[in-house]
Amino acid sequence: MGERSRTVARTALWAAWGLALLLLPAAYQAYRYNVQLSSGWEGYGLPLSYFLWTSAIPLSAVTAAVAWALRDRLECRRRALTGVGLAVLLAYALVAAAYYLWLPVGAGGLVRALGWAERILRWGSWALWGTALPVWALRAAVRPTASASPLDGLGGADALSERERAIAEALATGSTVAQVAAALGLSASTVMTYRSRACEKLGVASLDELRPVVRGAGAVPAAFDVASPGAPALMAMALCVGLSLRLLSRVTMTSGSSWHQALGLLLVPASLAVPWAVLLVYARLRGMRVRPRWATSRLGLVLLALALFGLLAGSGWYGLEVQVPGGFLSLNALGIIGNACAVAALAPYLLWPRERVTTTLDEERCVLYLRGRGAGELQAHVLTEIALGRTTPEICESLHVARGTVNAYRAQGYELLGVHSSRELTDLLARDVGRVPSAGKTRPSADDSVTTE
Repeated sequence: MGERSRTVARTALWAAWGLALLLLPAAYQAYRYNVQLSSGWEGYGLPLSYFLWTSAIPLSAVTAAVAWALRDRLECRRRALTGVGLAVLLAYALVAAAYYLWLPVGAGGLVRALGWAERILRWGSWALWGTALPVWALRAAVRPTASASPLDGLGGADALSERERAIAEALATGSTVAQVAAALGLSASTVMTYRSRACEKLGVASLDELRPVVRGAGAVPAAFDVASPGAPALMAMALCVGLSLRLLSRVTMTSGSSWHQALGLLLVPASLAVPWAVLLVYARLRGMRVRPRWATSRLGLVLLALALFGLLAGSGWYGLEVQVPGGFLSLNALGIIGNACAVAALAPYLLWPRERVTTTLDEERCVLYLRGRGAGELQAHVLTEIALGRTTPEICESLHVARGTVNAYRAQGYELLGVHSSRELTDLLARDVGRVPSAGKTRPSADDSVTTE
């Protein structure tokens, strides 16, 4: 069987999987309803649309978009994901059968427990079904095309082994040691060993030299990607915007005066815009500017799926609802609060100084000096970045580390070197290592079209 035939077969099985998820609960419910009618008990049946929207088809679109964006990392786990998905589907079929068919109506707590299990397995099955689309059903169709290697043209690249080359290419294109270790099934120390061997053969001190890093107030910020530090806040904002816009349908369907409807239609968008207005005022007061940043195509697909999920999920007027004493609580109403929190979390990755006084140090010598003082390799790079005046978000994106790691290395480095601030650290390195001739010059404002450094 050729690759095309296998793709068609996998796609057909994937479609049958989704059809089973859609029809199983509806068939169980219809059968139970007919049995209750024949026995003289007046029950009620749920329409097929109930299982369409409350069984998280919008959630499956989100997981499909995320899986497509991360398909390179999920490729080695496609069989495990498929096996887990089929196991969850089987468990869901059994639990749903017990919930709809076998248990008597008055079973009390057992029925409620099975009801929660049925909902959880239903949502989990749809999520895994969406994940299986790009990494299993359409695996050949979405296989990424080969791109130019950052190692091409470098002396010593031909001497790299296959494993050394794979690790060096992954690290040079932005993956972290932990991500490479998880993708290849190796330990972090093994990846670091291969990295050291690759650097020695390539004749570079660090693989960071193979990718250009643009920093500074006037530099164009890098686009957000799925693995970027600010991407989770951006995803949360897209979801909250979708949840908030779901409230507009309630406003248009409510019975009231046209004045109240118009006020409601203005109130929700205004609530979404207020956090951005606050961010602009804060940037103005702090002498900073909010710099727009693009999102990559794969992150854009995930954001669109999340916004649609927030807009479509749920069957009530308010969308997603949870039962509380005295009625129902709309989770969509919390989307406005969540949007404000997401904008606050995203702010450090959007705020850039209008100008900065740069202290240009010899970075390579600073790293060697800090290593000699007892700092680790990554810690030495973090401390050097701090001495150069980089902000924490810039350091996170440049070195691919978390904010907590930067803060921990900063505190440990200050204690190790006996300094208490970035200014003292800069003075120490300038005294013991030295500056380059252009040190201390003021860079132009970020409003100018000059790229710094």
